[in-house]
Amino acid sequence: MYINQASDIAYDYIVEQIRSGKWKPGDKIATESQLVEIVGVSKAAIRNAIQSLVALSILKKVQGSGTYVEQKENMSIMSGSILGFDDNFLLKILEFRKMFDSYNVQLFIEHATDEDIKALDHNYVEMVAAKDDMREFHQLDQIFHNIIANGTRNPMIIQISEIFMNVFVDNQKMIYHNTGPESAIKYHGKILEAIKERNPEVASIYARMAIETSITNLSSHKKENKKKGDQDNGECDNNTGNL
Repeated sequence: MYINQASDIAYDYIVEQIRSGKWKPGDKIATESQLVEIVGVSKAAIRNAIQSLVALSILKKVQGSGTYVEQKENMSIMSGSILGFDDNFLLKILEFRKMFDSYNVQLFIEHATDEDIKALDHNYVEMVAAKDDMREFHQLDQIFHNIIANGTRNPMIIQISEIFMNVFVDNQKMIYHNTGPESAIKYHGKILEAIKERNPEVASIYARMAIETSITNLSSHKKENKKKGDQDNGECDNNTGNL
């Protein structure tokens, strides 16, 4: 099992304990050794997962004491997308990604080596093959964006990408759940094609189009949910009137 895969499993487990209310704000979570036994991954994977959640101000490490769930008022704004999704919040993330992804791909083309592009190409082939295995597909999607971020050779972009990557992946999980992976496969392929041609303008356009498509899909999903909610409320009102 790759360290990224093991870290994702540990990350998902910890987040689920917080989402479910088993670990509440201010609670001390299980120790690293206990999590190794519970989750069944290495201590390095546990530490990576904890560090990601500390960076997002969801967990807090107290020297000599342990790791605690952060108080809600101290959590970062990004924690909202992890501990409880909201369509409006997802739209804000997508607006950020529209700018972030489109610029990253331009910088990647400027600085990437042939080996970087080969790695991206290999990753895309694996993504297409994993389209029916959403867990594997999510992980490969994460790797695709990691390769681009690292290929920019910009420490700030790499650091921001590392901090936000789990948020981005959770964001994509919600979208893929509603729309499937087909759109992602299409636009990742278009972006890759433009990268191979060393065409930053076209690659940037497709990166923006990919996010715009996600925004459109999410907005449609939001409207459908609202319509369904209005219909359900109307039925409740009718039933109440018939009592």
